Amino acid sequence: MNLPPQTIKLDQIGPVIAEKFKHKGEITCYVGSNAATPTASIEALTASVKSGAVKLPFIKMVHLLLQGPVPYVASGLQDRVMTFSIFSGGDVRQAANEGRAYYLPCTLANLDSLIGKGRKYEPDVVLFKVCRNEYTGEYSLGLSVEALHTAIDHAQVVIAELDASMPFTQGQSVVDAQSIDCLIQEDVKPVYTFPAPDFDNLSPEEKRIGELITKYFITDGITLQTGIGRIPDAVVGMIKDAAYKDLGVQTELYSDGLMYLQAQGIVTNRKKKANMGYSTTSLIMGSRELYDYVHMRTGVQMRPSAYTNAAETVRQNRPFISVNTALGVDMFGNVWADFIDPRRYYSGVGGQPDFIRALNDRVYGTPIIAMKSLTNKGESKITRMHPPGIGLTASAFDGVVIVTEHGIADLRELTSGEKALAVASIAHPRFRDEFLRYVYEDPIFTKPIGVYLDKSPRGVVMYDGDIKLDD
Repeated sequence: MNLPPQTIKLDQIGPVIAEKFKHKGEITCYVGSNAATPTASIEALTASVKSGAVKLPFIKMVHLLLQGPVPYVASGLQDRVMTFSIFSGGDVRQAANEGRAYYLPCTLANLDSLIGKGRKYEPDVVLFKVCRNEYTGEYSLGLSVEALHTAIDHAQVVIAELDASMPFTQGQSVVDAQSIDCLIQEDVKPVYTFPAPDFDNLSPEEKRIGELITKYFITDGITLQTGIGRIPDAVVGMIKDAAYKDLGVQTELYSDGLMYLQAQGIVTNRKKKANMGYSTTSLIMGSRELYDYVHMRTGVQMRPSAYTNAAETVRQNRPFISVNTALGVDMFGNVWADFIDPRRYYSGVGGQPDFIRALNDRVYGTPIIAMKSLTNKGESKITRMHPPGIGLTASAFDGVVIVTEHGIADLRELTSGEKALAVASIAHPRFRDEFLRYVYEDPIFTKPIGVYLDKSPRGVVMYDGDIKLDD
């Protein structure tokens, strides 16, 4: 007999888990992420851990980026609950840098390899948010699908917050009522919202990057993936001012910028080979306007990350343009995004390596790493060598295109010496001559015959527009 979920209160989460796993010493809990972070449930479970009123097993908390407070990473709780974070920010980032949380490196396409049946982090419990269709009674994962279907399928205790502030999204976001064991309807905190992009107040550097990418890589009918942040916003801002048409979207994260292009009719998805007619994504995060736009909209559909980030899906939708950013790039063409240096963990790799490797042949499209040439402290993001000991989202053998406000370095099919010259050429002028001379004089970088410091090397397009920089 199919039974509806049992309605419980937040303070019953701990007792439900304790009773179910009273004979186990350790369990794994997978937590829904990003804008749909179930903060109320996280806080309630942490309160049970702290109080000791019920005997809970040791809990491994596995998740992507969590918004809001994450109290179980507080100092002193690690003998009872421990974080295994695949992508981090805020409280979790600080805890990981202080040895109170684990960073669990994994790309979004490979989440199932961590939490699937029989895998190391197969969940016993899953916490997440849902909304309900008032006409059909169906539940939707709304803003966050990522790997939740896999977690729900294998967990023994499935606990969902019913959140009326979350949109009902289409596609593979629907969850049948029989898959939910416990439903929380009271004292649930709303989904997280973020300001929409301000296209009119982008910095000159951001505008230049957007102009370069739009001018040299965007064409009618391409399929687009962008990350979140001011650099991808700059690309969207330039696209919206051009006359492109019939763009498609297949991305891991659908944001306000992509919504804007779709609402304006620039994104139609009619040229896509896979999922023709609608944008596909595994996560949605942004403004309230964005959430209202995707509510019940068949033109935006959810899919698991294992699908949106799969090389096969990306390649079906060629020509494909992927735009992401990074913390740094070195002269060999290595790119990094999860560590600033071996002692400073920052976030995670997300899906950046998925799209880079899916586009390892230019016949499929172009993987772009777009970043300002300087950090906020005025240090060069381009370095001679990457910090030793950190992971890389792209290695020298991955053919990526680097774009800064000073130009484009297309590293595909270049030798190591040519890569070094190309990367150095788009560094900030404060460092450019030093880098070029370093490459030119070091014999480890074998240079083509006839290379001169005063000429642009192969693969380089320098910015030649009219946007002036502040410095």
